[in-house]
This record gives sequence, structure tokens and C-alpha cells, in this order.
Amino acid sequence: MRQGVFAALVVSALLLGPLSGAYAENFDPDRATFDPESKFVITPFGAIIGDPAQVADLSTDRIGFTYCSAMPDKTRGMLLMASIVIPAQGGADGGGHSMMMSVDQARAFIAHLRKAPEWAAVAAENKVGLFSKPIGDVIGTEGDAEYLVLKFVSDENNAGSVRIEHVLGGVTKAFGLGINPAVKFAAQAEFTLEKALAESPDAAPAEDAEKSKLFK
Repeated sequence: MRQGVFAALVVSALLLGPLSGAYAENFDPDRATFDPESKFVITPFGAIIGDPAQVADLSTDRIGFTYCSAMPDKTRGMLLMASIVIPAQGGADGGGHSMMMSVDQARAFIAHLRKAPEWAAVAAENKVGLFSKPIGDVIGTEGDAEYLVLKFVSDENNAGSVRIEHVLGGVTKAFGLGINPAVKFAAQAEFTLEKALAESPDAAPAEDAEKSKLFK
């Protein structure tokens, strides 16, 4: 499936539509905790499925929201798809973006995001403006290699933030998150991945695997 087509499907599936702005207070864009029981949240741009973290599309300055799903692949095992839904705003149509990772890559992605508060403090203390943590060559939506990296930023006011950069065909898509939203995105991704792994038929308990050897 083409990346643009998938993005459009992501938006149509996850954006429930505009609701009264009076309910926008239900969503706290700076909250660090993730609620797996949340069915949807109300944002100034409409209702979004789940409990997303808020991000900024750095190429357009539009606001986006995270969503994670997982799916098994016959040759690559379980895959995490970390998506960003960008609702229509400022007269522009909505859009979306996705990053697909193997289990090991997803766990590195999660661990790095979770370290954001600590690394931001270290960067500020040592006046390090930016440093990178590569995730590496992730899985393209059409099987092509893509490259994903997390960058941790400390500005002149010692305010930390995280930048996700995803290289597609030589073009970089970049998204910015505050420290708390980065931690929330990590929790959202981890919950999705570990739940999918636990429910996978290949995730039988070790003792069952040992017993099965008796019946080969």
C-alpha cells in the first residue's frame, strides 16, 4: 500500500470528527501518562480514537496525534506501526504518517522516548544542543528500507524536546514532541506492542513449548 494512501486511511479511521470546542479541556496535551482504557479524547480539532500524545509536524507547524497498532508478519514477526494523525486545520486537509518497526526496533524506540526527561536534563546541564539516537533501517510500507532516528534537543532556555525524523526516499519527515508527550508516546507504543505479543499464537508459555516436544 502506498504511504499516502495508508495515511489517508489512518486519518479516516482515527479522526471521529469535530465536536464542540467546549470539550477540548478533556485532552491535556502535556500529560505524560497513557490511559489504555480510553476509547477516545476530545481535542480542539475533533475526537481522536484512543489516548494519543500530541506532536507537531515540523514541516507545516500543524498539530498531530499519535496512534499505535501491531500486526504479525510471516517473515518478520510482530511489527509495530507507530502512526501520526494530522486533523484538518488552518484550512488544510488532514493527513497522516506511519513508521513500521520490528519488535527489537520498537523496544529501542520506546526505551529512547522514555529516557527523554533524563536526557533532556543532561543535555541542558552540559549545554548539548542536540544529540541523536538512531533506530536504524526500519521497514517501509512497500518493503523498501527507510531510516528512523530520534533526536533530543535542548534550546537556549534549557527547554528539552524530542524530534522524530523518518527518512522516506531521501525526504525527511520530522515531528516534534515535548518531554511529557514523548513519555506518553512510549507508554502507548509499549502497551500496544506487548499486548499484541501476549495475544499472538506464537506467544505460548514456555512450559507449553516444552510439553509440545513430547508430541512431535
